[in-house]
Amino acid sequence: MLARFRLRWFEDACDPLDFVTQSHLTEFYDSPLAAGEALFSLSEAKLLEKHGGLRSGRDVLVFDPVHCYGLPGYLQIVDFFIAAGWAPRAFWPHGGHLFALHVAAALGLAGAEVTPFAFYPFNGLFQGAAITESVSNLPDIPGIGFELAAPAYQELSSLSDA
Repeated sequence: MLARFRLRWFEDACDPLDFVTQSHLTEFYDSPLAAGEALFSLSEAKLLEKHGGLRSGRDVLVFDPVHCYGLPGYLQIVDFFIAAGWAPRAFWPHGGHLFALHVAAALGLAGAEVTPFAFYPFNGLFQGAAITESVSNLPDIPGIGFELAAPAYQELSSLSDA
């Protein structure tokens, strides 16, 4: 039924740890599936790769670099999948924040989720962001660019005032 909608991918089609169902879906759903958003460790990523039935070259990996024990844990997951034959372009970091955008750009990944409404105050892009054909620029300042995202910058600044 979903094929007629020509979805870019079908994400989180089942419980993230239900690798049997995930694998079964790949047997009859030809379009790309996305998984990994609610998996947080290299151990879980290995289980997904071994038992989830995902198809390199077709499916999408949406691990969240913040939830994966930060950037070091996320890099372990990326390195593991690349060693298993996956291309960096299979990764779309979940999170909807500037950090995910920077991770995607730095690692040459396919893209990153940008969420305008969730994850406040770290959601969305930065003041002056330009989106052309679904591609955003990065802020031309050192760091992640929270200084140009007023709500995030205010929140971070308030921590130093405490």
